[in-house]
Amino acid sequence: MKLSELLTSEKAGPVFRPLFKAQNGRLTAIRLLKGEVIKEHKSPVPAMLLVLEGVVVYKQLVDGLEHQLSASEYTEIPPETTHQVTAETDAYCLLVQ
Repeated sequence: MKLSELLTSEKAGPVFRPLFKAQNGRLTAIRLLKGEVIKEHKSPVPAMLLVLEGVVVYKQLVDGLEHQLSASEYTEIPPETTHQVTAETDAYCLLVQ
């Protein structure tokens, strides 16, 4: 199955779909349309955001660290760090926790 088919939705806003869950981790697919934002939040565990398609901006709100990520690029997300993600273009990502 293609992620684009799995993440199809008629509602506005980011779309999240769990792909895999294990005892100590999980993998989540994310679709963001251009201009959509995953509002500020924290992860209780270390995470990694991998962009499969499109361009997003990852921003840590405490220290202002910002990364523009394109296809095949990723960033590590430290635990308990307030951050947000904004889509510069339509984008598909994977979140590994």
